[in-house]
This record gives sequence, C-alpha cells and structure tokens, in this order.
Amino acid sequence: MNPTRRRFLTGLSLMAVAPAVLTACGDEDSSTTSGSGAGASEPPAEEAAFPVTITHKYGETTVEAAPQRVVCIGLMDQDSLLALGIVPVGVTYWFGDESLNGIYPWAEEALGDAEAPTLLKDSDGIEVEKIAGLQPDLIIGLYSGLKKQDYETLSKIAPVVAQSGDYPDYSMPWDEMATTIGTAVGQPAKMQGIVDGVKQRIADEAAAHPEFQGQTAALITPYEGLFIYGPEDPRSRMLTDLGFTLHPVITTADDSEFGISLSAERTADLGDVGVAVWYDLNADQTVADIWAGLPAAEQGRFVDINEEQDGSYYVAHSFVTPLAIPYVLDRYVPQLAAAADGDPATEVPSSDI
Repeated sequence: MNPTRRRFLTGLSLMAVAPAVLTACGDEDSSTTSGSGAGASEPPAEEAAFPVTITHKYGETTVEAAPQRVVCIGLMDQDSLLALGIVPVGVTYWFGDESLNGIYPWAEEALGDAEAPTLLKDSDGIEVEKIAGLQPDLIIGLYSGLKKQDYETLSKIAPVVAQSGDYPDYSMPWDEMATTIGTAVGQPAKMQGIVDGVKQRIADEAAAHPEFQGQTAALITPYEGLFIYGPEDPRSRMLTDLGFTLHPVITTADDSEFGISLSAERTADLGDVGVAVWYDLNADQTVADIWAGLPAAEQGRFVDINEEQDGSYYVAHSFVTPLAIPYVLDRYVPQLAAAADGDPATEVPSSDI
C-alpha cells in the first residue's frame, strides 16, 4: 500500500478500521517558529463577538478576544478559517501532496499571497512542542479524534476547541464545524452566510437532478475486504443531501453510523445499488473482479475516484468544507448523473473541468 493511500485510510474511519491518532507528544522540531502570522490579514471580529464560550466533548472553552494565531489539529479545519480570510499558523497533514502545506487547489485563492502555514504531523502523536513554538492563541480540533489527555496538555498552551460530543469522532457535520469555527474566531454571521450559500448550492444541485431521489447509493473503498461509509460520515451525508438514499447493506447493519467492514466476497451484496462511489476500486483485485460481474457495474452505475486519475479531486472529496464542497460538486454531480442513468453507454466524465 502506498503512503498516500495509507494516510487516506487513516482518516476514513479511525473509529472503525484504523489506529487512533492524536494520542501522544511529538518530537521537538527546530522549525517551530515558522509559519504565517494570521493576525496580519485577519478580518475584524463582529461586534460583541467576545468573549464566547463553546461547548465540546471535553467541556467548555472560552475565547476572550479575537485570536491572532490559530493552529488546526483537525484534519480539515483550516478550510473554514481560510473561507473567513484567516490564515492559520499551523495545520495538520492528512493526505495528498504534502508539499502544499495543507492548502489545496480549492483553497489557494483564499490563501492569496499570504505565507503558507507550518505543516504538523500526527502520525506519531500530536507535535506538542512544535505547536507551542507556533505561539497560538487558539487551537482548533473539530475534525479530529482528540483524546482528553491531549486536550488537557494543549489547553496549557492555548484555549482548545475540541470536537463535538454529540457525534462520533470525525463525523461532526460540515456546517456545524464551520459555524463553530466562525463563532470561535468572532465571525459567526459571516460564516453563517458562507454556509448558507454552500447549502443552497447543494440544494440547487439536488433540485436539478430529480433522478437522484429514491436511488440508493454507497460510498466504498477496498480495505481488508470492503469498508462502506455510514450515514454519520460527512461524505455519505453529501450523497443523501443530493437526494440519494444509502444502500440497505449499510443502513441495516449494526453499529454502522460511521461505517462497516465486510469481507471482499460481500461485494456481491452491492449488485443492486443505484450508484456506487468507489475510492480506489482497483486497490484490491478480488473486490474489483467481483464488482465487474455485478449488475450495477455492468450498467455503469458507479464512479471510481482515485489518486492516479486526479489527486486533487481525490483529496477534495474527503474535505467536506465550505471551500472544498463547490470544487467537488463541479466535478462530482456530472459523474453521479452519468452513473445514475443506468445506461452503460453513458460515459462517466473525467473530473477535469
């Protein structure tokens, strides 16, 4: 398995199929003082925005004043900050092109000419010393599996906004993550406007494609057999927001909120799916061979999103954020529409636009 795919799988369901991350201190790094000074171009906070208290999995965090130096330990939290014109001083690497420092094509315009953030890595635990060296006045970890011990450690450095306790880790809805971040940095109204605009775009796409309504869908990746994303995963929620219904193989399974693991032979259970969205279909030849003989495959009812075809789209599809969603929908909806018509002669378009 290549390193990029391994990192991708680490994020697909840390609760269900991969080891937990964010559990220990990192090694000291001599570059800890590098990174952008976010406050230099930070938009002013909205009137009466502070102090603000945010409730999360580990209690409450009060932010007394507009933060100037924000560190993101959540794997995609930086996009919401960038949407507000705030450049974080540190972001945590998930997967994709590491040289981009967590600023992918859909966020480049929002970054503008600002200095890219310092890139943090959590594969061996949180890089506490490196975070401390960035001198943050706010740490955000919404799309994360932050543990209580690490929360307490980081709270000695700066106020920490941890993930919601209302959802499993890594499954807080994108709009709630965005509005929480907007509140934490003193721009709740501006963020709500951004969120409302993106939600309207999703609604418009659903309305433009009534053929999605009533069709089943499944989001799947080969991993020790199959992993099928559940209804609490942000990527599955995007399918249901567009009008699809998740396939019964996932909705009738026990403890399936975030996803389920099945043997490769169970690929046959998806033969009647309306649309299958695969990540890296050919990563497991057994799975690919079984899939190829099923009615859904023969009718062209699938999309295969893979790194080799388009690495940026591959990463963007997992970044369910105010910046990434429009970028994805431009490419995703035409693909879904082609797959949903059930005509094998209809070619699923490339993600290039």
